[in-house]
Amino acid sequence: MYIYADMVLLINFIMNSVILVLTAYAAGITFQWKRLLLASLMGGIYVLAGILPEMAMLYTIPGKLLASVIIISLAFGCKSLKITLILVGTFFIVSFILGGSVLGWLYFVQTGAPNGITHDIDLSWGNLAIGSVIALILILLLVKQMLGRMYRRQTLYKARIEYGGRAIEITGMLDTGNGLYSLLGHKPVVLLTCQASLRLLSSEAAEFLIRNSPGAWLANLDQCQDSAWLARIEIIPYQSVGSRNMILGFRPDSITVVTEYGLAQTANVLLGIYDGLFTGDRNCQALLHPALINGINMTKEAGICALPGR
Repeated sequence: MYIYADMVLLINFIMNSVILVLTAYAAGITFQWKRLLLASLMGGIYVLAGILPEMAMLYTIPGKLLASVIIISLAFGCKSLKITLILVGTFFIVSFILGGSVLGWLYFVQTGAPNGITHDIDLSWGNLAIGSVIALILILLLVKQMLGRMYRRQTLYKARIEYGGRAIEITGMLDTGNGLYSLLGHKPVVLLTCQASLRLLSSEAAEFLIRNSPGAWLANLDQCQDSAWLARIEIIPYQSVGSRNMILGFRPDSITVVTEYGLAQTANVLLGIYDGLFTGDRNCQALLHPALINGINMTKEAGICALPGR
């Protein structure tokens, strides 16, 4: 039997890349392509090293678990123990689904009855691609929904919003179903109640919001005397059940969320002024975008730990 090291490395590099991308998608986290491709290459080298008899210890159960943790850490960076365990578990689930899909497809297209005789399996690029597509569909339909149900909970976080030399402390609810982004710059949108917004804005901007009804905010912007605030305003279109609407939003200086892993701070966010109250908790003044917690466009202070409000 001949083993072509370059083909083994190439195939595993491609499949590892697919697995890691699907892992990131299923877990709902972001990644950097350089780190992910480096981790995929290391995974291919790990498989290639298993050909050598003296490297057999790498293929014991502890060796495989250690290799998985290393690959996950290379791909997504050093995370907390909890997040690392979730990523490793998701990595194995995706790997099992992908491997089973490819193998199932290969047996499906295999012609002829075995009759106790071993048949060769055509492990072609086309069959690998089709098996990967089947796995992708299964992950989209099953794994994403399962993880979504696990994460879809109403979790409260303390947050600090700064704008124009003023700052307010609020309690925000993480809304994992919030996929609202701004048109300019694709910034995640945090919905902030009007009452909380009045505490943050200047007297001129606050007076404008109070004097005009929410339905007239956009039409009467020329009446606002706060030119600095007007320069920060963006219109946020959104679609609700049976209708399309627009929200008045503005860019803050920064928002800092207190998570159980430390402080997550960003300026790349948009505040949408919400005329109403959020159901579920009277102390909630904002709906937080999941990007603020998952680390998109975030700078985390790892040395500061605090428990979020519940």
